[in-house]
Amino acid sequence: MADSSSPPLSSYIMDEETLKRKQKEKLKKLMATGGNPRPARSLLFLTLRNPFRKACISIVEWKPFEIIILLAIFANCVALAVYLPMPEEDSNNTNSNLESLEYIFLIIFSVECFLKIVAYGFLFHADAYLRNCWNILDFVCVSVG
Repeated sequence: MADSSSPPLSSYIMDEETLKRKQKEKLKKLMATGGNPRPARSLLFLTLRNPFRKACISIVEWKPFEIIILLAIFANCVALAVYLPMPEEDSNNTNSNLESLEYIFLIIFSVECFLKIVAYGFLFHADAYLRNCWNILDFVCVSVG
């Protein structure tokens, strides 16, 4: 009843020796960074002992920071939904306030982008900022903004 074109189940399961080898490699990589899962350097010069990078890592990995960013995204979506485009560059008081609010959101998202780049590195590490699809989208939106 099994499909003849699909590979056997044993090809998906790692043998014990391969699993141990991968675990050793992961442990060796973790020990090379002093037990920290972050890369040893960020932006080619900020080490894990750099106080500024330590602060960025602790802020970015702080759970309330993530919640604040998600709330800012939600508030930005609400602001975009409330905005009323008008012909011939007419505007009203609400639209003027929302346009000012967009600059505040841009600052918030730019700071988030900067902190994550300092904490994770920009591109050259396995867990770097631009190695995550959501961060790529975030970076493009902030850059275009």
